[in-house]
Amino acid sequence: AECEGTIELRDITFAYPQRPDAVVFQGFNLSVPTGRTVALVGESGSGKSTVVSLIERFYDPLGGQVLLDGRDIRDLNLHWLRSTVGLVSQEPVLFNMSVADNIRYGRPDASQEAVEEAARAANAHSFVQALPEGYATQLGEGQIQLSGGQKQRIAIARAIVKDPKVLLLDEATSALDAESERCVQDALDALIEASSITVLVVAHRLSTVRDADRICVMKRGLLVETGTHDDLFQRDGVYADLVRRQTRLARSDSQSLLSQKSSSASLGDAM
Repeated sequence: AECEGTIELRDITFAYPQRPDAVVFQGFNLSVPTGRTVALVGESGSGKSTVVSLIERFYDPLGGQVLLDGRDIRDLNLHWLRSTVGLVSQEPVLFNMSVADNIRYGRPDASQEAVEEAARAANAHSFVQALPEGYATQLGEGQIQLSGGQKQRIAIARAIVKDPKVLLLDEATSALDAESERCVQDALDALIEASSITVLVVAHRLSTVRDADRICVMKRGLLVETGTHDDLFQRDGVYADLVRRQTRLARSDSQSLLSQKSSSASLGDAM
């Protein structure tokens, strides 16, 4: 069946099986239209990643429905669902196999050409070619060591090679340093720009979601605000507050880094 990529969570009630008394959602609703980028933001524990888990069917809701193109995902073939939905999470899992096979894991019948095309789109092709055996380089235990940003770009290539209709980005850049984050973010932006896929972004760093078609602000399992970055900032509510807090934190972090550098420099002068 051809998939359009419209996602809807309708009247969802949910608690994790290991904590049945801690209800995450009670009558939660969210819709992500075809070809749009919707971002979920909010404090830790607000339910952002739970949305991703429900769409991937790692869990089923206790009440309500998760719909893809208007069909309850419980009625869909699970293998088909997961091949239609690409997921890039915070900690990418790489397997004990070659780089090419790690990317091909998203679609086992992908040609070498398709694998390399996906790597180019993920900003990974040039560093892969520089590895000892290029795409044939073995990854995994005791093998070649990749940086966090490189692993993440291979995970993105794996998602791209599937040619997904829906892409879920769950804190995809939050574990990276600023340089790697920029690289990965550029790859994601190019991918979203070039295709008409539906994208749901869960983000801690708000700088990565400024350009989303719609930003949904979550708090304790509820949607408390939705709009574009500019709308929400002007509204001066929860979102504006989160942005200001992050900007302050970033500023104090860079100041403490500068003072560390200058104190170690003066220490060097003194020695």
